[in-house]
Amino acid sequence: MADYIFLNPSPNLLKVAENVRNRGFDVKLVKNEQFPDITADNVHVFYDGGYRTFYQNEPGLGTSKRFMKLKKSFLSGFSVRSVSSDLRGISGGLGCGDIIDLSLFRRQALEDNSLVTSPVSSASSFSAIAEDNGNAVIVTGYLEFVAGSEKLSMYDTDFDINDAFGNDYIVFMCDGHRIEMCRSGNRLVIIGSKSADNLAFLSSKLHFLNKFSFKRVKELVISRNRMPWIMNSLDKKLILLNDFSYFNISVKLTSEWFDKVGKQICADRQR
Repeated sequence: MADYIFLNPSPNLLKVAENVRNRGFDVKLVKNEQFPDITADNVHVFYDGGYRTFYQNEPGLGTSKRFMKLKKSFLSGFSVRSVSSDLRGISGGLGCGDIIDLSLFRRQALEDNSLVTSPVSSASSFSAIAEDNGNAVIVTGYLEFVAGSEKLSMYDTDFDINDAFGNDYIVFMCDGHRIEMCRSGNRLVIIGSKSADNLAFLSSKLHFLNKFSFKRVKELVISRNRMPWIMNSLDKKLILLNDFSYFNISVKLTSEWFDKVGKQICADRQR
């Protein structure tokens, strides 16, 4: 029986899992089939009427110390505000971004997802995973959660989605809205605020979208840890980890970051 289940592992989460395994714990990797496959080679961030592209196979700049706060504390409110301030310092249009966006601009590199070779099993739902692994601690970067603040919507379209998006991931920021877009197979995936009509907003800003039709085929309300602290323990057997990833696209971090996070995950279990 596994000690830890790493659910929907990104490249960064796989490295954390390996660190935990090296500390003597039994680790299992599982994918929740409710979610589409989301991966990309590049990330394009659109803001202030322009964009910037980030790539794999870059060395990564600086250290990861700015992104190594493990848990929430009484000073966390200042940390949240400092993220917005730091992003506005780069450009005013980035003010609605989060700490993953900040880490991308600071580190300026993506983890190489072609190096991911660990076998990952599948499960039909989160509840099925929890029931089958009752004694395990589940560690994940995102999950379906009715009280979550975001929604993931999938659409069939009448244009060539592969030609339009290729293998790229887009973060679009405008007028205080932050929306993520990509393709999964032949479908368009849009992630944004649960309370907004994200497709309508995009169509109002990207007028070419009005030429096409969209049929929503799936929608999930989700929760991700986008806070300046890495570990959010929802209960003693569920950790929502900020793995500094856009689903399966990870910002490149230093080995020190993975060692610190793996050590803390194991220490919490032994208490």
